[in-house]
Amino acid sequence: MTARGRGHRAVPHTADVIIEAWGPDLPACCEEAVAALLGLCFERRSSSVSDHLGFAVVPGPNDTMLLDLLDEVVFVVDTEDAVPVGAAVRAGPSGGLDVELTMVGRDGVEPVGPAPKAVSHSGLVVEHGDGGVRCSFLVDV
Repeated sequence: MTARGRGHRAVPHTADVIIEAWGPDLPACCEEAVAALLGLCFERRSSSVSDHLGFAVVPGPNDTMLLDLLDEVVFVVDTEDAVPVGAAVRAGPSGGLDVELTMVGRDGVEPVGPAPKAVSHSGLVVEHGDGGVRCSFLVDV
């Protein structure tokens, strides 16, 4: 990973998928993790944003905050009439994360795979290094 680099990739894993994401800091890494998770199941067709959905992730260890964020995204995909197509993540004033999901109507996305069922607690890793922050997690699809 290069300094200030950001990105993500999905790696096949038996019946599930492992996602790796990276960024210069934890919020950027989290944005990439959400983009990768959503990219497993949807491709955006419409540029029309229908809404924004904001929430806070309570302070905790980085791996717990990432898991809480991803669990919320899976919940939103499963329960809302609109679909998240991206996330803006900022460090919160109390040490947590402030998240704003960009939402589009379900007709604004093309399904490209099954919706994620869950993110596994085991095997979730968040690492800080010279180039920034890298994470890896298993998605049950």
